[in-house]
Amino acid sequence: MAHEIIVTSQNVISNGVDQFTNGLTTYLGELGLPTQQVLVEVSERTKVIQNLPAVITLVDPEQRTTSIYLSKFIAACGAGLFDAALNFIWDETVLNLRKKVIRFDMEYFYDSVITDENRRKKIKDEDDLVKLDEWELVRGCHLTGILSDIGYKHLDYIRDMRNWASAAHPNQNDLTGFQLIAWLETCIKEVIAKEPEGSAIEVKRFLNNIRNNTLTAQDAQHINAGLEHLPSDIAKSLLRTLFGMYTTQGAAAQVKANIRMVCAKAWIMAPEDSKYECGLKYSIYAANGEIDRKAAANEFLATVNGLPYLPHDTLALEISEKVNNLYSAHIGFNNFHNEPSHAKMLDSYISQAGVIPEPIRKQYVKTIVMARIGNGHGISEMALPFYDHMLNKFGEPEIKEFVSLLNDREFSSRISLSSCQRGYRTLSSYFQKRTTNQITLQALEAISAVNEQQLPNLGKETRYIQLISNYS
Repeated sequence: MAHEIIVTSQNVISNGVDQFTNGLTTYLGELGLPTQQVLVEVSERTKVIQNLPAVITLVDPEQRTTSIYLSKFIAACGAGLFDAALNFIWDETVLNLRKKVIRFDMEYFYDSVITDENRRKKIKDEDDLVKLDEWELVRGCHLTGILSDIGYKHLDYIRDMRNWASAAHPNQNDLTGFQLIAWLETCIKEVIAKEPEGSAIEVKRFLNNIRNNTLTAQDAQHINAGLEHLPSDIAKSLLRTLFGMYTTQGAAAQVKANIRMVCAKAWIMAPEDSKYECGLKYSIYAANGEIDRKAAANEFLATVNGLPYLPHDTLALEISEKVNNLYSAHIGFNNFHNEPSHAKMLDSYISQAGVIPEPIRKQYVKTIVMARIGNGHGISEMALPFYDHMLNKFGEPEIKEFVSLLNDREFSSRISLSSCQRGYRTLSSYFQKRTTNQITLQALEAISAVNEQQLPNLGKETRYIQLISNYS
């Protein structure tokens, strides 16, 4: 019976869509306004209407009653405004992600996504979530485990389409009914109707215990065993949070005692770049005259045998800041306009020898290469001379990081786009003439040899992994 009602409703809506379209087109013509390319074809709208029931039923009935943007999405589809409908899908997804973050650990989330100390001090509670760019929200949810790897990739693509093919930007891009219904299904399955994965829930419980309970040696033993199974990205975020909690002004003695019992294992499990990040923060505290925080950072690093990760001079701090600024400009809105000033500033810090401090070399190479190959919609032409200038200074250590970029999920997702892949292959051919290292040459040749479908996954291939592992 319910199915018959839905079918009947679909027929009524389809007939109403025809009448609405004819009436609106006539009205626009009477006003002397354009009538072509305003509304999508009725046949495309019908595809959405016919497939909506199966997709919407994925959402819990109680949750549906408050999903206002889903209603607006359906209304926009029926009216033939697919660009607006894509906006509404994204708005519902962002709203849901914010709700999940609020129910999660706010401090852990902010520590994971915001690396700038001064900015982090100004962002504290759920009201500050609106201050994050949407790409930061999505990336933060991925880093903390609220979003799965596949969910992050899908949402990053939908976010990109929302930015470039929706009503958020004036354009004449054609969106189909099947595309919209597929994106709606993705957002529902990966966000709206899905709760965080187990590792994220365990980290939330763990941090709550660190803050509010007194851990025993036996508790710490169980926790340390559990930390061994955390994904690399979450281990990275966790180390950043523990370091931040330990060095916070006025941190409770019991909280510090709890952290000392588990931080060594967290340090071991975290990737190298997050360890260097802790060393960089130590230097920031020293440079800013934050005596108490500097002492706490030293104590933390001594506990985990991490003092060798301290940088030797302040150049690494300056370059790191400029790299982060360029990365944010590249990922954010109006990147073609915003990138040149940041690229010029970063280029001014790089010596003619092109020596990059080890702590930030990986992020430096990743940022420059991502910006140089573009985002699928082009490259910032005014920033191009600075990118080429810095790429010309790449030495063997930077070229090694270049071939290792295929192991980075964000980067491998980027080169799934044809124009970005062409740019990466061009750079690969260029670097073949700049190195005599046999491992590097074999890696560069492998990049040139695989086809378009294979390249984004090359970093996961056993032979390539074994080849790159020979560097250590």
